Amino acid sequence: MKREYHIPTSSFTEEIAALSGGEVIEKCIQCGICTASCEVARVSERYHPRRLIQKILIGKRKEVLESDLPWLCMTCRLCEERCQEGVSPADIFQLVRALAAKEGFVPKVFANAVDLVLRDGWLLAASYSDFIEDEREGMGLDVDLHWDDTFVQRLKAMFLGGA
Repeated sequence: MKREYHIPTSSFTEEIAALSGGEVIEKCIQCGICTASCEVARVSERYHPRRLIQKILIGKRKEVLESDLPWLCMTCRLCEERCQEGVSPADIFQLVRALAAKEGFVPKVFANAVDLVLRDGWLLAASYSDFIEDEREGMGLDVDLHWDDTFVQRLKAMFLGGA
């Protein structure tokens, strides 16, 4: 028996569905199992994957792209594992984040994290201390953690044109 799905008609839904991995959004029946499965939703009153998908379905493009909510998905994929319709909110939110970034809507905290990695090569450089250096030396590990400069330069060349 062939299942019939309600195909949302918003242009934002069509935009997401046209992207590789985004076509599954058309299968969402808004049951809420994604939110019930979500570890982030357990600790955040604001984050509800079902509501975010709903906003995409009804065409709230600007609101979704300018929001920090799509960026909160940890991509643990518990929602995807439990979805009876085969929808992957994690994939959809990755597409939304890519669109948002392309249009300049990256929440400041995430932009700051990227800037920090591009500057220092890792997120925890500021927390590196003499104590850690002594511990690394005592374990026979390299205390000079500038090994990641090459990685940062490759990232900059790949994504920022060598900036």
